[in-house]
Amino acid sequence: MSGEQSPGWAVLSDMDGTLLDTEATWLRVVERFVHDHLPSGRGRTDAEGLVAASEGLDLARTAALLRDRLDLPRDVDAVAEELDRRALARYGDEISWQPGARRLLAELAAAGVPLALVTSSPRHWVDHFGQHVDLSPFRASITADDTPLTKPAPDPYLLGAAALGMPPHRCLVLEDALVGASAAVAAGCPTLVVGDPGRAVPPGVHRAVSLGEVDLSTLLAIVGAPVS
Repeated sequence: MSGEQSPGWAVLSDMDGTLLDTEATWLRVVERFVHDHLPSGRGRTDAEGLVAASEGLDLARTAALLRDRLDLPRDVDAVAEELDRRALARYGDEISWQPGARRLLAELAAAGVPLALVTSSPRHWVDHFGQHVDLSPFRASITADDTPLTKPAPDPYLLGAAALGMPPHRCLVLEDALVGASAAVAAGCPTLVVGDPGRAVPPGVHRAVSLGEVDLSTLLAIVGAPVS
């Protein structure tokens, strides 16, 4: 939007499960890993609990969780490397958008709204996904490699706002998980959570079943009137 006035607000978006249909694949990777390493005597309920606890966590935190809860005789880095290999093999070339995501990004870009990607995935996953879907509308991307503290800490969203030169309260966050929504709220960002309407979210966040029912006017109503 060269030469035009900034709209005075920005969008910071999570990636997996929010924009891209990748979260379910990642959780299946975690589920398979758990079943492969679950000690005898521990059943399906334990496995489901570990998978649920992994939702929204970055690779390193997931590896630490699984190493500790499964009592694995390996360090966290080794567990993370195995999860990384399994995930990239499972993702392959079949990366697709969540309903409404590509259309909404195009609408925001056309309106000159600055966009930053804020994800708990490592940089090389973002690069891999970017070979199959167009992530060029994003002016900046913040990954798990870019900050010592990842979601649910506010640091990734604070870094995303700074990368766009916007105060956090003018940066609307798109999320799909409690971990990410908690990070956004802690950063002081107005937040919209998409997905299961029964999913737990922090107080004060907005909800939508999918990005298919979200447009520019929806986001404007949440973030407030543009600041000139």
